[in-house]
Amino acid sequence: MQTNWKKAAGLLASAGMAVTGVVASGGSASAAPSGTATTTTTTLPYVCQTRVSGSWIPVDYSRTFTVTAPATVAPYKTFKVTFDSAPINAVAAYNKTLTDVRIAYRVPAGTTVLDYRLTGGSSNLGGGQWIERHGDTLVVRSDDAFQGGVEYDLPNLEVVMRAPGSGTLTTTAGGTGFDDPSFYWYRLQPTTNEWDPFQCYADPAQPVTFSTTKVQP
Repeated sequence: MQTNWKKAAGLLASAGMAVTGVVASGGSASAAPSGTATTTTTTLPYVCQTRVSGSWIPVDYSRTFTVTAPATVAPYKTFKVTFDSAPINAVAAYNKTLTDVRIAYRVPAGTTVLDYRLTGGSSNLGGGQWIERHGDTLVVRSDDAFQGGVEYDLPNLEVVMRAPGSGTLTTTAGGTGFDDPSFYWYRLQPTTNEWDPFQCYADPAQPVTFSTTKVQP
């Protein structure tokens, strides 16, 4: 079984095709809050790869995000954006255990980040979630051990910002490439018993905006 899977993966990679079924995700939209806030659900296609027995293989993968942000904000006023990633449910046949999960978000340029925190998440999570900030990019990370075939919902990211004096403020995925991923995990492959990365970045050929807020008096 190990040999057949490796052979199939190698054939797909050599043909320039992506391996499908290695990972899976799902999600649903939450209700829009009252007032001027708007909730938008978007599917983001990634450019992804994983390593098997030392060889990199492309993977078809996308994730669903539900993001809540105000439609408008007054100049120099504060506003909040909430990022909700769909639950993770990695295919057990290819992922025995996951760890070092990362999801990167980019907040609007020109805003001043005042505060950020994690909220919610599923009850089967451990305590290993935190936020790393790198300029306009905030990364939700977890070093918990996730089992393949089991659904896990990482906490939402809430970010409070001050708007600039004018402009249109958009949020997107963070990350720029495989060395600076938009989405990532480190996985134990059950047939090879090897630890290898699964790494993705937002496809620049298919740009996706999570939310749009206009600054207006």
